Amino acid sequence: MTLTKPNGIALSCIAAALATHYAHAQEESGSAQNELEVIKVTAQKKVTSIQDTPVAITAFTGNMFEQRGIDDLTNLQSYVPALHIGQEQDGFKISLRGIGLQGTSSISDSGVAFYIDNNYIARPAGGSSVFYDIERIEVLRGPQGTLYGRNATGGVVNVISNTPKEYFEAEAGFTYGSRNHTEFRGVVNLPVNDDVRTRFSAVYTKEDGYIVNQSVQPGTQDFFGTNGDTTVRGQVLYGTPETVEILLSGTYSDIDGSGMNMTYLERNPGGPPPVRALVNTIPEDPDDPLIASNDAPAFNRTETTSGFIRMIKQSGELEGFVQASYSDQITRSQQDFDGSDVDISIFNKDQDNISKSVEVRLSSDDHTALSWIVGGYYFYEDTFIFRRVRLNGVTPGGILNLPDFLLDEDGQGKTLAAFGNATYALQDDLRFSLGVRHTQDEKTGTKVTRGNFGAPFPPDIPNAQYPGVAEFSKNTWMAGIEYDYSDDVFVYARRSTGYKAGGFNLTSNGLPYEPENIAAWEFGIKSDLLQRKARINLDTFYYDYQDLQLTTLTTVNNAPGQFTTNAAQSTIYGAEIESQFILSSNFKLLASYSYISAEFDELYSTDNRDPSPVVNPDDPAGLGRANLAGNKVPYVPQSTIQAGVEYNTSLSDGAYITAAVNMLWQDDMYLREHNHPTIDKVEAYTKTDATVTYHFPDDQLSITAFVTNLEDDVQKTNVYVSPGFIGQSATAAYSKPRTLGLRVDYRFE
Repeated sequence: MTLTKPNGIALSCIAAALATHYAHAQEESGSAQNELEVIKVTAQKKVTSIQDTPVAITAFTGNMFEQRGIDDLTNLQSYVPALHIGQEQDGFKISLRGIGLQGTSSISDSGVAFYIDNNYIARPAGGSSVFYDIERIEVLRGPQGTLYGRNATGGVVNVISNTPKEYFEAEAGFTYGSRNHTEFRGVVNLPVNDDVRTRFSAVYTKEDGYIVNQSVQPGTQDFFGTNGDTTVRGQVLYGTPETVEILLSGTYSDIDGSGMNMTYLERNPGGPPPVRALVNTIPEDPDDPLIASNDAPAFNRTETTSGFIRMIKQSGELEGFVQASYSDQITRSQQDFDGSDVDISIFNKDQDNISKSVEVRLSSDDHTALSWIVGGYYFYEDTFIFRRVRLNGVTPGGILNLPDFLLDEDGQGKTLAAFGNATYALQDDLRFSLGVRHTQDEKTGTKVTRGNFGAPFPPDIPNAQYPGVAEFSKNTWMAGIEYDYSDDVFVYARRSTGYKAGGFNLTSNGLPYEPENIAAWEFGIKSDLLQRKARINLDTFYYDYQDLQLTTLTTVNNAPGQFTTNAAQSTIYGAEIESQFILSSNFKLLASYSYISAEFDELYSTDNRDPSPVVNPDDPAGLGRANLAGNKVPYVPQSTIQAGVEYNTSLSDGAYITAAVNMLWQDDMYLREHNHPTIDKVEAYTKTDATVTYHFPDDQLSITAFVTNLEDDVQKTNVYVSPGFIGQSATAAYSKPRTLGLRVDYRFE
């Protein structure tokens, strides 16, 4: 199907004009009393209105999740400009405006910082997070190097849970949908006395995989499903900020995923001659990417135990904040690496990660001309990864079982930072902000190869040439100006920098790679017009991006491993418009448009990672040094349009109905820096989600019917090039097809 690119700016202007016409009509008739909700956020480590925060930010409350059918991170892509979620092996990768790609070694990092309750999650695993009992989620676009620092070059995604309340509340829910999707959930808030409150929540989800595995081998099952995911959270809140407020929170999560398949986009047989001969016997792959035939059982299991303590104390015009967290995550995964019903290769990855963090802050209130915040941050993680690859071949004498490839990898990362941010009111409507952060990063790691298919072992790390230690330090800063043009129009401009630590290729040849650095210029306008019935926010940006880290899986020193290199320079610039309009007391319109230009100014492919059979004129000998300058940065569609309508109406018996429809149109984009026209390209597509909820008269019981991906159109979300031991071939992960379901929720009084 060929899609014609809509003119996003024209559509936004038409929507604004239409909404203005309706809003004026309402004012003249005096019939509309409702107004747009203003969400309070903590994007700047203080509570502020989203409309008074000088950052490109999209935020959702828990009620918005339910109304719009957002139940995991992948669904959020339809509502946040320039957000992309991809999955590789046991983790998921977040990208904002093209920034945030990551490898899966023990010392690699994402460029988008992912937080849960102010706790940095270095290695999100187990698939997409389920959003249940959530107060809100905040997505900050652009470098947040001053207040968040660690690896926030692309932005921040912060999930904020509900905390214990001073009153009793409880609810229970059940969902059933496509692919036997079954979910049970419940939450109870119990105040013990005036000083102590508790809150407990739990959710259990089970769903068949959406990629059908036609294999009849014992233990095989469909992919990208779950055999039962359980998450339990408990919280105790004591006191108040005026005395001392202490929050204790603990979460246990057990994710039992059905595994991920290797959907091959091409077959380039390789490896030792017996292996290559067996690869040549693989039958033709199905045309449908949602059908597979993998003969080996697959799984993706993640068990996480985490907790934190938070203390807040207010004294006069000052507020002190201390939070310490701990997380222990264990992941076990297995894949049929040849992606076929021929027994050639099985990949196992076991990962154990322990992380700790402490953040301390002292801040002033905002009632004086000068407001400020200073703080310190400490983060430490220890990640052990064991990889095993089993490999078979065929000889005239029969099947040959090669010795396993076995790799132990143990990496540690440590971060120390101090930061400060101040805002001074030059006059009542004009403010100037300045922030600075000093960060010190240290990465250490060891690699031991204990098996290499019978071939000689590559060098371990550390060795005489590569000591297995890398240290970096950086000062990042922000300078901005804010102007209240009127009570309803807020204007801001800022210059900021961001930084992501470098490292070394621990799983391959030990070569170092440089830190990423970004310098960003940003200008924005936030406006609430027509008595808060029309909201139009504009953010424009320009990024000068140096040494973007790009990671691929390849064969180095005759052994598979990840290889990270730096793209010397790239330029990213664009504009985003987000708008909401109350068309009547029953209808609300949401519309957004994003335009981004993102190209590599200088980039050479330093090894033969492009599986394209086309001869590259810059590399006629096929040595792999291709000039990729001018190629598009991965995960960045040039244009994105989102449009939605929310509807509510009351019935005569006291019941009411709410409904929401959301449409996303996304332009072409690429999934790797090579921009291969068939492997990397994702064609333009449209995705529509809808929900309809009936609320019973007592407002305790509600029933919701929902559909996501109404078009039933799936796209590639990630491209993964398999290492050369069975042939260097491109594989892909795909998005979820159409999902329909029914949700029932009951609130206890």
